[in-house]
Amino acid sequence: MPVIFFTFYTFTLWLGAYLLARNSQKTAVNLTGWGLLTYAFALATQIVFDQFFLIILLLPALLWIGAALHLLPQENPIRSILIRTWLVSSIPLAILTQLNEWFAITIVLALVFCTGMIAKLAYTSYFKNTFALLAVIALFVTLSVGLLILPLNWIPLPWGMTLLGFDLLFLGLTLTAWDAFDEGESIRAHLFRSLVSNLYYAGALALIAILFSENRTLLLILLTFGVLTQTFSNQIQLLLDRVTLASHLHDERQTLRQTADALPLLSSLEPTSVEEEQFIRLTRRALSHLGDLSKLATSPLVNLSTLSGTNPLDRAHALRALLVNSIQKLKPQSDARFGTTDEWRYYNAVHFPYVLGLKPYTHRPDPDALDESSRAALAWFQTSVPERTLHNWQNIAAKLIAEDIRG
Repeated sequence: MPVIFFTFYTFTLWLGAYLLARNSQKTAVNLTGWGLLTYAFALATQIVFDQFFLIILLLPALLWIGAALHLLPQENPIRSILIRTWLVSSIPLAILTQLNEWFAITIVLALVFCTGMIAKLAYTSYFKNTFALLAVIALFVTLSVGLLILPLNWIPLPWGMTLLGFDLLFLGLTLTAWDAFDEGESIRAHLFRSLVSNLYYAGALALIAILFSENRTLLLILLTFGVLTQTFSNQIQLLLDRVTLASHLHDERQTLRQTADALPLLSSLEPTSVEEEQFIRLTRRALSHLGDLSKLATSPLVNLSTLSGTNPLDRAHALRALLVNSIQKLKPQSDARFGTTDEWRYYNAVHFPYVLGLKPYTHRPDPDALDESSRAALAWFQTSVPERTLHNWQNIAAKLIAEDIRG
């Protein structure tokens, strides 16, 4: 059984770290990554101490509940209520479960609710097959968690951990594929390259540990070091560059390195051949990555025949210029740089957040660093435009921009 634990530990640690290293904008993806890491930590405690801790076993379930709730569409009116309820109740519920294990039934019921919610999404979402598969996997995750955290003792704990390990791995892979497809990326080559490099590096360190020592803790440390340093190699290089290089060299190396790492994600999809709904979705994603050239370089829209450039960075710059030009076409015929009438709303919704990088709901910039129009726009967003309304305007603006660049 320890061999199985080491195997699951390595794979779940890698997949969890891989999801976090993607720097996804989707909270569901990040929470799934943290859920995998906490499961790996639960396995580590078993390997080192020969003992499981209930509080650690609860964390993957609580994190997955949050991930499932964040899969709800932003326009869903109960989404924010459910997420706030999850944020407020998770820690107290975990504490109560430590006092009486039967409180864990609440977590299992919440997982059942999330499974039904995802199954319902399968009928309405653009990703019907993906959400149907997610619902099936979520059902198995619920069963596995129930067998582990409820005081029923129906199966041995090691077998329950193994079952949950399989479920979480499939869950992580499905969320990875969904995130990549939603971003218009081709994930297979990038994921396989990451797996092979991790197995090669971590496997070599593990072999050294086995040859020269039988210490489980040392083997665990070397596996962890191998997996994390490979998966987060770009972030480590970024930190080293920041410490040792001038700021302009650091920024240039960061852009080049991130673009090179993202190239395996570039899809060969021909944008003009896809359906209108998918083209609008690709345009929406490209707009959200307007300030990130490495992400923009992996958008299928760089394959548009109207774009020129001999390398990925040139085509990413050309795509950015095309999108910014289309955004400017939404601006009313006026010398003013900002307005609050209805004719300004679609331009405001994409120009200030995407072109200028203004984040009115999650970031409070220094007012002195903004020009007069940006300060006025920031105040307008915060006082007069609900976040859900902004999201709807951005969807409509993305549709208009998609029609412009496709035409």
